[in-house]
Amino acid sequence: MSWREELIRRFPALAHLGPDCYVVGGAIRDLLLGLEPADADVACLDPLPVARSLGGRLVRLGDQEHLSAYRVVLPEHVYDFAELLGGDLETDLARRDFTVNAMAVDLARDVLVDPHGGRRDVAARVVRMVRPSNFDDDPLRTLKGVRMAVKYGFQIEPETLAAIRQRAPRITEVARERVTHELSVILSANAFRRAVALLRATGLDAPLGLRTREFFAEDVSLAGAWALLLDDPPREAATLRRLIDRHDRIALYDAGEEIARQLPAILRALGRDDTLDWPDFETRALLTGEEIGALTELPPGKELGAIKRALLEAQIVGEVRTRAEAEEYVKRRAG
Repeated sequence: MSWREELIRRFPALAHLGPDCYVVGGAIRDLLLGLEPADADVACLDPLPVARSLGGRLVRLGDQEHLSAYRVVLPEHVYDFAELLGGDLETDLARRDFTVNAMAVDLARDVLVDPHGGRRDVAARVVRMVRPSNFDDDPLRTLKGVRMAVKYGFQIEPETLAAIRQRAPRITEVARERVTHELSVILSANAFRRAVALLRATGLDAPLGLRTREFFAEDVSLAGAWALLLDDPPREAATLRRLIDRHDRIALYDAGEEIARQLPAILRALGRDDTLDWPDFETRALLTGEEIGALTELPPGKELGAIKRALLEAQIVGEVRTRAEAEEYVKRRAG
């Protein structure tokens, strides 16, 4: 099957495009890797009328000064249309980040255009820059190199690694939301140990404010990664950070099962024992506030609430198991 046929079979709307339209980047890389591409990126001379010709919902990406593409959302797929950089395909591919993304299929001629050896590097599973100056056009590309290596299990070749290290401090010039998105993809790839090693090797860890060290597990969740790497992590990660040093039954219960179940991988990453004394997360107080009030003659308030909380903790640790034991426990607490 030809390149054109392979692409149109997956993205039927491509069959309706006219001349000077090229499928570029990720879809070609994914096909060479034996993966199903999620969407199609198309470079053309005048992207807006081409995008409109597909029908469907049209979304403009970027802003007046930095327009990147027009997105067409169809029921089966998403298509992004961008203007050819420099007005021709050769110039466009020369300005892309990595060789494995600098390939195109000329739909009219049904040929693969690969001037920078992207197909070779896909086969070798190598992340190789097109040229160092392309990192200067968008410093986020330095972090994308790590994402490519982590996501696809590639190696960053030495000259590319050196170019990224040289420019690593410039990552602070990139909008925080773009950086956070890239890091989230990197740290969600179930390859935490490798991701951290690459962030250290590229020198990106320090300007990103990440507390890197040697870790010993790959299967750390995204929240777990933030807990280990950030000084001031978001809420879920902050809860996990506290659990690292105190993870008795009550602490695990208070964190909630969804969060607490992420802790063993974090402990393994730190080289610590991941055996935990799990609570029953379905535990609820055997007595209601009204029932406790009737037994103790306490009005609603902090004292009654404290007794109910103490009863719940006694159940969590196994000191109270039955309703009769709960009533006796409450009476003693109120004594």
